[in-house]
Amino acid sequence: MNLDEKLKKSERLESRPTYYITEYIWRVLIIQRFILPPLLHTAITPNLITIFGMACTLLSFALLYNGYNVLSGIFYIIYSLADHTDGMLARLRGQSSTLGHYMDYASDYIAWFGLIVLAGYLYDINAFLVSFICVILLFHQQFCKHFIHARLKKLKNIHRFGLKKWLLERGFLLGIDASLLAWILAFGIFSGEFEICFYILGMIYILDIIYRLFELNLNFKIQKKLGGG
Repeated sequence: MNLDEKLKKSERLESRPTYYITEYIWRVLIIQRFILPPLLHTAITPNLITIFGMACTLLSFALLYNGYNVLSGIFYIIYSLADHTDGMLARLRGQSSTLGHYMDYASDYIAWFGLIVLAGYLYDINAFLVSFICVILLFHQQFCKHFIHARLKKLKNIHRFGLKKWLLERGFLLGIDASLLAWILAFGIFSGEFEICFYILGMIYILDIIYRLFELNLNFKIQKKLGGG
């Protein structure tokens, strides 16, 4: 089993390793090449990396609050790298745990929702927009995982369509994941244009949900037509 197979996320529906484009940059081009190799020869555990990521997030918030946007953005990017590294190290060493899973969830939620709320306060962004982004982000994550993904997983064969099919044939996924979310939020930190970033995120999440529902519906129709339902 090669390194990509060992590091493959268990929730992915595809048999071979696949990545979102920003995830590929983080995980394959940076973490697998420059961060994981030295970490493997240390006593550093995945949970310690998660705690380090949390610390970077809180430091990023403090720097943003005090107007140091560039430093804040740098520490937010470091959090994002740590967020991917902890899980990859856990899979590679066989150190995955329930505690680590919940710590990772807590770290992500603090980093995402904490920044959105803080940016809304600091940049006087409309409360409805801030609330909408928080709700659509949480809805997208939970709905896609527990409804769409769970139903696709029950199908014998999953049919892909259009651009998504074209990208999958090349090993890439269409949509938004934690890495793209972090990139967009980091851009907001560096530029101060959080409102624009929130509109972009809202549009991406809505389109992704619609596309996934469309894909799920077509798959069920195909299964029914073939006599599998």
